[in-house]
Amino acid sequence: MTARIMLGRPLPGTVRETFRVMHVFPEPANYPGRIVAFCGAEFWTGDLEWCDGSARTPCMRCLAATPLPRALP
Repeated sequence: MTARIMLGRPLPGTVRETFRVMHVFPEPANYPGRIVAFCGAEFWTGDLEWCDGSARTPCMRCLAATPLPRALP
């Protein structure tokens, strides 16, 4: 079974514009008040816009820490 991930970035005004990169999050069973990205950055879920693709600037630390899917036999 593969772990599911979510992509999100901070909303305008929550961080400086240069820090509005797309973070990678493990998909929680329910949305808690705070969520931690694979890079270790913590956010309130209401301070994020959820993305459906990777057309935005990625957080390189998140990409490096995201588990790779297992190879199919």
